[in-house]
Amino acid sequence: MVNNAPLIPEQALPASARNLFLAAYSLNTEASRTMLRCQIELLASFRRRLQLYQVFLDDLAESAELNDTFEVVADFAQNALAEAPRETARLAGISSKMGVVSAKVVRKLADETVKDLGARTCA
Repeated sequence: MVNNAPLIPEQALPASARNLFLAAYSLNTEASRTMLRCQIELLASFRRRLQLYQVFLDDLAESAELNDTFEVVADFAQNALAEAPRETARLAGISSKMGVVSAKVVRKLADETVKDLGARTCA
C-alpha cells in the first residue's frame, strides 16, 4: 500500500478518520486497477474471438468447394464453446484478486484504528 502520509496533515483529521480516508483511497485505486485489468482481458478475449471468426469464415469459404461445411461449422462451435469457460475463469481470477486486496486493506485499517485507539487510551 502506498504511504500518503505527507499528503494529509496530521491536524486535519482525527487518526481514525485519516485511516479511513487512506483505506478508501487504497480501495479506490485497487478497484481502478482491477477494472483496467478486466478491460484488457475483455479486449484480448474479443481479439481471440475475432481471430476465430476470421479462421471460421476462411474455412467456410473453402468448404463450399469440398462439401464439408457441416464439419467446419461443428469445429467452430466446439472451439467457441471450449474457449468461453477459459475466458470466464480468467475474469473470475482477476475479480478474486480484488477481493483479497480489499480484505488486506480493511484488515490494515482495523489494525491501525485499534492501535490509534489504544494510544489515545494510554495518553
